[in-house]
Amino acid sequence: MAIARAVLERHGYQWVPQTDSSAEAHEGGKEIRGLTAPFKLRMSLAVQHDRLVMEAVVNGLGLPTPNGAPSGTLRIRNKLNYCADLVDSALSQAGLLS
Repeated sequence: MAIARAVLERHGYQWVPQTDSSAEAHEGGKEIRGLTAPFKLRMSLAVQHDRLVMEAVVNGLGLPTPNGAPSGTLRIRNKLNYCADLVDSALSQAGLLS
C-alpha cells in the first residue's frame, strides 16, 4: 500500500486511509465527497489475498460518445487504467510482482 500511496500522491491524488489494508485515492489533491465531482476519479484500493485491487468509486457522468458510453465514464475508466499501470509499474520495479 505504501508504494501505491507514494505513486498516486506524486500524481496529484489525495490518499484517504480506510483500514490497515484499504484506502481511497481522490483525484485533484483533495477529498471528494458523494457525487459532487462526477468527472473526478475516486478509487478504492484494498489488499485482498495478497493482491492489490483498485476500483473506481465514482464512475463519471457525461454526454454520450459515438459508441454510446457516457464520456465521463470513459474518462474515469481511462484514468483508473492509467493509475493501475503506474502502480503496477512501481510494484514491478520494487520486485513485488511476479
